[in-house]
Amino acid sequence: MGLFDWTGIDLEGSPRAFLLTHPVGDVATAKVAQDMFRAGIEPDEEDQGRLARGRWLEANGAERSFPCGVVPQPEPTPDEPRLNVPPAMRPTVVPIIAAVLPDDVVLLHEQDSAEVVELGRLPRDAIRDADVVDPTGVHIPEPVHETLESDRLALVVVRWSDGGRDDEERFAFRSVWLAWKAARKLLAARRG
Repeated sequence: MGLFDWTGIDLEGSPRAFLLTHPVGDVATAKVAQDMFRAGIEPDEEDQGRLARGRWLEANGAERSFPCGVVPQPEPTPDEPRLNVPPAMRPTVVPIIAAVLPDDVVLLHEQDSAEVVELGRLPRDAIRDADVVDPTGVHIPEPVHETLESDRLALVVVRWSDGGRDDEERFAFRSVWLAWKAARKLLAARRG
């Protein structure tokens, strides 16, 4: 059954004013969008990036995905060109998305391009715990509710076992609330 029950609705007998519920601006906006579609104007890079990530998530059987802060900018691979700019102008961190796949948590670069860049994988059964700490490593208690306080730097620390060796990953956030939100999602992804 649909969301709306159309039983007994007589559109023919309805006054014309009831059928024109959109203001003129909405009709004009719709016409511009329709003209752009007919002209073959392509979606922007942000739309293409979201679409590519969505296809990647579906093709890889992702259960869910969520923003997971920022991490340091990875070094370019040998086949990528190096930027000839002063170090202060180079990006130092990149935003990432965590995708929970059947066996792994995959960390994807959140970028506005059709290319999906995988930054790393954590086996779900290797994740031991997660915590939120300040830059000096001191535990930050989980807030009871989201606050409007000025944001401070918080790091999600995910501890995991790398072939029997203890390891950890850190993800930076400007909000303790958002850091704890990601930490809970990473903990929910673990198995074992």
